Amino acid sequence: MKRIFLLLLIPVLSVGAQFAGIDGPAPSGDKPSGETTPPKDPKEMIKKIEGTRFKLGVMEFDHKTRELRIPCLLNMREGLMEYVLVHESGKAHEALLTTKARPTEVNIALLLLNWKPSSVFWDYTVPERGGVLVKGAKNPEESKLEMHVAWKDKDGKEQTGLLEEWLHNIEKRAKITKEPWIYTGSRVMPDGKFLAEELGSILALYADPVSIINNPRSGNDMDDVWVADPTVPEKGAPVMLIIKPVEPKKAESKPKGKPAVSKAK
Repeated sequence: MKRIFLLLLIPVLSVGAQFAGIDGPAPSGDKPSGETTPPKDPKEMIKKIEGTRFKLGVMEFDHKTRELRIPCLLNMREGLMEYVLVHESGKAHEALLTTKARPTEVNIALLLLNWKPSSVFWDYTVPERGGVLVKGAKNPEESKLEMHVAWKDKDGKEQTGLLEEWLHNIEKRAKITKEPWIYTGSRVMPDGKFLAEELGSILALYADPVSIINNPRSGNDMDDVWVADPTVPEKGAPVMLIIKPVEPKKAESKPKGKPAVSKAK
């Protein structure tokens, strides 16, 4: 089974490397400090750790649990945000978290873990308009992701929680709703450029066709309503963003009562 999985990596990685320019330069500007150039052979991009766990760049994933772990840094505690996560060379001035993980690698990992981009989140039927956000889109289950965060508090104790606990919608004066995020996959241009890799966009609050993952909540067409909760760690603190499958809703069990007995008149 493990051998079969490793063989299945090859076509996915080959396609990813081809359309995303994985051997090309960094997304924009100077190459980020400390970034390593991905290997030219796509098969060398993934290293087995043990069992069902693998490493891709700075990330780790488990093909059995479908869990993807992305190491990040807390980037913003104050001010309006448009993104939860960007590459360190992306739009860091409006993102909660930054990472050294390349958008191409994130996309490849999600594909390997059997998620599929939603084809209904954006409407591309009129090419000259670009992607138009579809309100109330019925996104397929295979595009839905759960986001968790893990970090150490001031006492050095490990803490975990849902990403939603760290984010507020100031228009609603409340934390954002607890619901799945949507894998949308970004866009590949006619010249083969993968836009998420070019611009560094990974997880957007203000819906963005370039971003790999998007926010489906009410207000996602607004860029001036998203802020961090005051309880987020200090700026520069290491944070692990953990992507997991959405937990199936537990069936509500109704108490079984005794059948009604009609009294004879």
